[in-house]
Amino acid sequence: MIHLDINCDLAEGFSRGRQTEDLGIMKWITSVNVACGLHAGDPHNICRTVEAALRHGVKIGAHPGYPDVQGFGRRSMNLSAREVYELVLYQVAALSGVTKALGGSLHHVKLHGALYNEAAEQPELAEAVVQAIVDIDGDLILYALSGSKLVEIGLEYGLQVAEEVFADRAYLPNGRLAPRELEGSVLISKEEQMQQTRQLVLEQTVQTVDGSVIALAADTLCVHAESPDLLPFLTELHRWAKQHDVKIEPFCGK
Repeated sequence: MIHLDINCDLAEGFSRGRQTEDLGIMKWITSVNVACGLHAGDPHNICRTVEAALRHGVKIGAHPGYPDVQGFGRRSMNLSAREVYELVLYQVAALSGVTKALGGSLHHVKLHGALYNEAAEQPELAEAVVQAIVDIDGDLILYALSGSKLVEIGLEYGLQVAEEVFADRAYLPNGRLAPRELEGSVLISKEEQMQQTRQLVLEQTVQTVDGSVIALAADTLCVHAESPDLLPFLTELHRWAKQHDVKIEPFCGK
């Protein structure tokens, strides 16, 4: 049987925006990445999201990013490894404390935006991120781009690592995500997303933007709340999984 975790980035709005409870997403996912307030989110939204996850039995992860609200954490900040270590340390510790206060425990850490992509490529940033996680709690699971430098260094430091793939993002031939400014980098339709997901889950491969096919481990599948067909996609994904002996459940280590 194939095991698949489904994760989603949430709490990325503000208290006057849509609440997680209204999105109808929690019952379809198995883990949630909660924004920590620097690239997006505020204390109210963070708490509501953690509470919703606890009600639905969804595993809770910290989703730290660069302190860049205007750019939604998607712009490079050219920070030193020490500065990245401190940013991750602060955000993960904060989310861990909030989760504990509300009656839960932190399960994993997944980076956001530019920090996610840069730590996937740059060993010094990857090491800073991993060291921060280890210094807080070495039992936390690291969610990282499949086949990336961050996966490699996380494993070297003894962390459990969930290799992450994306239902709605196109891939470059080197296994990295296609830049958002590239036409076709985001898969919009439910049909495109299902086709890519089926290939990732059953074959552990993906077709890249140039038509080549590369291998990618798929422990956890990321979906995005802003996808227009998200709920229909998740409904179809669960139905398809039952038909193909794929068990949708939280990632708890290999």
